Amino acid sequence: MSDDPLEQQQELAESSLALLFETYDQAIERGMKSPVVILVDCEDEIGGQIARAWLGDDAVDDAIANNPNDETTVYARAEGWRECKREVPNTFEYLTPVFAEGPPEDGFLVVSVTAGGASALTVPMDARE
Repeated sequence: MSDDPLEQQQELAESSLALLFETYDQAIERGMKSPVVILVDCEDEIGGQIARAWLGDDAVDDAIANNPNDETTVYARAEGWRECKREVPNTFEYLTPVFAEGPPEDGFLVVSVTAGGASALTVPMDARE
């Protein structure tokens, strides 16, 4: 794995494509408009804090303890574009410009949280495995 945080964030998203599409599809089925998938590395300091806020300490600790092959423990959650536009910059101020425009037209946005920060990446629909 790279030492570059941006590359680590991209690698996390690329290695989690099946989970990203599953989370996106479920959000669309629930009627969510323009979902943004937030992908967190539960073993990262910031990602772990986010996962624990959403799921609770016990659920995250259990997921990490039961993770096979020492792979990174990840969790994905879809939120609406407007909510993300309001909330994501509170934690990751440098992502504010990403939300200045509308949602991507050729895919969906993923906020990948690992390596002590986050990147916003567009997942193209043709990346579906």
